[in-house]
Amino acid sequence: RAPRGSRNVRRTVVPVRAAARGEFASFFPDEVTALEEPAAVEMAKKARQVSVAVPGRDKPVMTSVVSSPAPEGGEDVSPFVLIHGFDSSCLEYRRLFPLLNERAEAHAVDLLGWGFTDAGDAGIGDYSPEAKRAHLYAFWKQEIGRPITLVGASLGGAAAIDFATAHPECVERLVLVDAQGFIEGLGPMGMFPRPIALAGVNILKSKPLRNTANQMAYCDRGTFATEDAMRVGQLHTFQPQWADATLSFMKSDGYKVAKRVRTITQKTLVMWGRQDNILDTAYADRFAEEIPDSKLVWVEDCGYVAHLEQPTFMAKTLFDFAGVESGVAA
Repeated sequence: RAPRGSRNVRRTVVPVRAAARGEFASFFPDEVTALEEPAAVEMAKKARQVSVAVPGRDKPVMTSVVSSPAPEGGEDVSPFVLIHGFDSSCLEYRRLFPLLNERAEAHAVDLLGWGFTDAGDAGIGDYSPEAKRAHLYAFWKQEIGRPITLVGASLGGAAAIDFATAHPECVERLVLVDAQGFIEGLGPMGMFPRPIALAGVNILKSKPLRNTANQMAYCDRGTFATEDAMRVGQLHTFQPQWADATLSFMKSDGYKVAKRVRTITQKTLVMWGRQDNILDTAYADRFAEEIPDSKLVWVEDCGYVAHLEQPTFMAKTLFDFAGVESGVAA
């Protein structure tokens, strides 16, 4: 029987005065100044771009990432690398990241084509799952270079499965959070003529769609499904390369990793929101059944995004899973 997550005291998201443009890196769109949640503002202020040479690409990929070194006593802990979901960014981990960094090295990285990562080709290039994997490997090799605990949420779970099975030497432990892994491809989008497909992609930027997704993602909608949360999720769509890069990914037909789930060799933690209204909770049990060395933890009072809705419980669960001692200094 999978252990049940403990119930957590709710935290109110208190807005702050918007920060000035000069407090953020130049690669952010001007809309970044509209962010209100302190965790989002602080995460954005810490973001930087790293030049990463990726084999097969003409230019280095300016990779957006929030990174923090290990605190004193946490140098021997495997770094946590956090992978966001479909059409999202590293800001998705704004509430979890600072908790993880209290005891371990941590990196929240934007996948090729999403977030604020810029490949320098205006989005007209290869943004397929294979290209995303090659970019992530190049980033790992350059910036980390040792086995990691890889955390993937939603479609980031499929990206994590893809990476962990292709490069098992890089991943010591795997964490799947309400992960997509058994839904193959992206459907008919890749068959549409480019103008129609591009129009479909641009709908992803619209406030009505973003607000609908926001409402569906949470259990406690009144606290978390705010206008500011929508702005955080929408921010990367103002990047000039966003639409074409997203279209390139969608025309590749996306991730297809269902047959590779059984081949995962890493010790794996599956976390799933008990009140997930986006993915069928039966997938949680299926992951636990098919991954040879796995543990399933249900997150109570939680929808699709445990890292946003129950970050304290998730951080504790990750530390326990990774064997991180509580005595590590913050």
